[in-house]
Amino acid sequence: MKVAALVLAAVPVASAANNPAYKWGHATYTYGPLLCQEDVCEVVPSCNRAKWADDIEAYNTATSTTDDDFSTIYSYGGDIEFWAGKNHTDGCDRNPFASTNSSVCNVSVYFDNNNLKAAQSYSKVKGVKSITAIVDSRMDGWEQIKTYNDKDGCGFGDFYPDLRNLSNVSMKKLADDTAHLYCANDIIDGIQVDLEPYTNVYYSALNTFIDMVSDNLVDEDKKFGCRDDNHPTGRGVSYFSFAHSIYENNGNITPSPFNQYLGPNGYYVFSAYDLDPKPEDGGFMYNTPDEFADRFRAEIPYFRKVLGDEAKFTIALPVGASCHEYEHYRPNASGCGEACEPQDSGFTMDQYVDAAFEVLTDPKVTKATDGLFCFSEEHDSQFLGISWWSWSYQMTYPPMKWFDNEFLPGAPPTKALAAVRAGLPKLHDGTTCTKAQRIAMGLEPESPVKMTMLK
Repeated sequence: MKVAALVLAAVPVASAANNPAYKWGHATYTYGPLLCQEDVCEVVPSCNRAKWADDIEAYNTATSTTDDDFSTIYSYGGDIEFWAGKNHTDGCDRNPFASTNSSVCNVSVYFDNNNLKAAQSYSKVKGVKSITAIVDSRMDGWEQIKTYNDKDGCGFGDFYPDLRNLSNVSMKKLADDTAHLYCANDIIDGIQVDLEPYTNVYYSALNTFIDMVSDNLVDEDKKFGCRDDNHPTGRGVSYFSFAHSIYENNGNITPSPFNQYLGPNGYYVFSAYDLDPKPEDGGFMYNTPDEFADRFRAEIPYFRKVLGDEAKFTIALPVGASCHEYEHYRPNASGCGEACEPQDSGFTMDQYVDAAFEVLTDPKVTKATDGLFCFSEEHDSQFLGISWWSWSYQMTYPPMKWFDNEFLPGAPPTKALAAVRAGLPKLHDGTTCTKAQRIAMGLEPESPVKMTMLK
């Protein structure tokens, strides 16, 4: 009985309590073009046409098991913006709060109709089971412009959504608008909030916003249209961040208070790339695959500190270029700040993918984390899968459309996808599981108990 109890504690058995608002399975990010017209400053609808649907279907068709498909698509939805009225240039400032009058400060969340159509197209791809809409913005966007040669290329001014500027009334309205907008579309199973950065300056306001949005998406009173026959527990919500940022900015408490803000439908997307940037070339010097692996290893202990024993998570890993794991960096001198030296890493994206799997499948990591990366929907693992970054026309930083400091390749190369396909089976064949987990999952026979005959 003691052995059985230990096994069940190591791997919880599946039950009807499992929440369908989040999905087990691997995900990938998809983005439409940054520019839809030759004039970079023209404000027009998105020209997103789900360009990557055929590529993703080709990948899923080539996998040996559906467990290794890209079964969740993170499809770009829209952003959050604060626009001051023409005669109220300080209308969105913190004095102490932005105006609640929309003609003075228009606090808006967007979901472009063409992005919705793209999400619908991705939902029809073979192997895809779920669509999550990305809602993003840089809260520090104006500071980025100052850093990169004051390049406000279109003269739009500071429309970036500093959540600290909102009163609770305005924050609640933004959270309500977000839920109404994204839950109006049955194709959307949840949203991923990618409001960055999660630092000590912004974390309190972010916590409040996530808390409000997650409650709305659970939608117990069915006020927002988030609960229906296809979403009986409401829609999911995820937040993208470094695990160490969540831990440190919430008081080094284990498990993190942020778990409560995410609520029952929430999960983390822990970034394992762009960690611990080097100072060279304005902070955009590449990491070698070995350095990337070392940084990943150093970040892993924060996962459990944030999660505790219950919260769910995925890991974001690069299969296309990130800002520090890339093949090439090509800056534009008119807006590169101190990051103006072109870089060629001499490495390829498949090497970064291989390095990630070397970390995940290392027996020392499995032992140190008590099988945290053992992946099993049937046994309700905390680990939901890997979120692969990304399928993009351009991978640029800063992300405003008039910057073109490019990190290449913007979309996954063939060899990198092959490395993903080769590595993913190791996450569900027991390689990343403890012995107790493998026994509970039926992947390893239980050790026979030796009986001694009485004489």
